[in-house]
Amino acid sequence: MKGLSATLAFAVLLGLYFSAPSTHADDLYVSVGVILKFDSSGNESTFASSGLNTLWGLAFDSSGNLFVANAGNNTIEEFNSSGQGSVFASSGLSYPVGLAFDSSGNLFVANAGNNTIEEFNANGSGSAFATSGLNVPTGLAFDGNGNLFVANEGNYTIEEFTPGGTGSVFATAASGVDNPYGLAFYGGNLYLANHGNSTIEEFNASGIGSVFASSSTNGLRVYQPNGVAFDSSGNLYVANWGDGTILKIDPEGDISLFASGFGDAQFLADEVPEPSSLLLAALGALYLVASLKRQRARRGLT
Repeated sequence: MKGLSATLAFAVLLGLYFSAPSTHADDLYVSVGVILKFDSSGNESTFASSGLNTLWGLAFDSSGNLFVANAGNNTIEEFNSSGQGSVFASSGLSYPVGLAFDSSGNLFVANAGNNTIEEFNANGSGSAFATSGLNVPTGLAFDGNGNLFVANEGNYTIEEFTPGGTGSVFATAASGVDNPYGLAFYGGNLYLANHGNSTIEEFNASGIGSVFASSSTNGLRVYQPNGVAFDSSGNLYVANWGDGTILKIDPEGDISLFASGFGDAQFLADEVPEPSSLLLAALGALYLVASLKRQRARRGLT
């Protein structure tokens, strides 16, 4: 197994070298009262500071426009790539927190104020997607099959909804959910920011959870996290509400400090460059190798 992992990793690296497109690196956005933008080196700039009111969730559409949940005035603000904003929606909202786009370009909003999920089309027309199985919904994320996952902060569960809106419990406190906020998918697994116990939990497709990250030997730790987002290389970024830091966690679970000094860091969004299909395949294989190595390490194997 060890030899197979090394061989596969080498092949993946070759694929990355020969098929990587010449596009810009990922940019990371964080809601901290304003919206800050970070390039891949951690250089910070202010992306937007107007049109915001107690902002929470962030999400990009397929055209590169950034959408922001304004919980303070029950609106969704849309920003173009230059940071120019306009109101996208102002009805059907009740303390909106989490945002997520489906593959058809519809925006889904977690209404923490009235325990609903609202769906908006590209023109900003909204309708109720789900009204049951919700208890102070916060984070949202879609899997590759179009199922919507919702973090319920009110009862420490994650609810899964089919594209038709049928809900079922995916995970509970017994399986590792503790005051949940941000959600993100990568490699077929769901990652959760556990604000309550200061961990990042990883769930497989069956809802079985395990701790992906909590602290590291270099003194860094996940501390009351709210937002999570993956870049195109499989690195997970975590917004620590508790100490105002943003952590970067590589696919093997190693933690490094990406940025600090943000006492009210909430949610994150990563603007991913358009990859080639070969690069996507290579990244998936690289993630698989790293995941296998983590699982073997947890069992004390080499």
